[in-house]
Amino acid sequence: MMGPVLLLYGSKARSDSRATSDVDLLLALDGEDLARPTNTRGVSLHRYPKSWLENSARAGTLFSYHVAFEGVVLEDQGDFLGHLRGLFTPKPSYKDELVLGALVIKLLLEKDWEANFSARQRFFWALRTVLIAASTCVGPPKFAADALERLMGIPGAAALIDARETASFESCQRIGFQVLATLPPSCVGDLSGPALREHLMLQGGIARDSVRVVEESEAIADMGLAIYL
Repeated sequence: MMGPVLLLYGSKARSDSRATSDVDLLLALDGEDLARPTNTRGVSLHRYPKSWLENSARAGTLFSYHVAFEGVVLEDQGDFLGHLRGLFTPKPSYKDELVLGALVIKLLLEKDWEANFSARQRFFWALRTVLIAASTCVGPPKFAADALERLMGIPGAAALIDARETASFESCQRIGFQVLATLPPSCVGDLSGPALREHLMLQGGIARDSVRVVEESEAIADMGLAIYL
């Protein structure tokens, strides 16, 4: 299984893309570090070490299922994709992912993030994480927005996800609160404000990063930011 592997994944691979959807490509490499994705003229390239993808499949992550079972081979001489499918071991439960996503949604609905693109990205990551994790309660995870809307019974959820680059905060708030209302109280918790932020900071990773994004946005709004052109 030597040599690079190129896969198409995401909405184009599922054939449920929009006219404005990016072409998402995954390049699996030998002995490479994780790298930031690049986007050129609507083509997003995501580079991952093969060993990282293998470990992710063994851990049963939602992302690894997405890649292994929805990916379409463009170049894969050694059948690395088949290898990933064989390694995938589903978790007994995806409640941890659901809870994390729900708490990030709560955080990001507390105050309008306006044009903060980073906060917008994290809101839609959290929203989709909750919906995808919830879908595992009735079978394999689902990733298509229409399927997630039908499963959760929340009209407008798919349209919101499709309009994620431009959707208003009010629309995100309306759907976000509806999604949280479908979850058991044990998943949503009763934390809010500073206590919620402190809890998420202790979780590390994207939870801590979401708090950082919110606080940076608040600092800019409170004090202003001089931008030199």
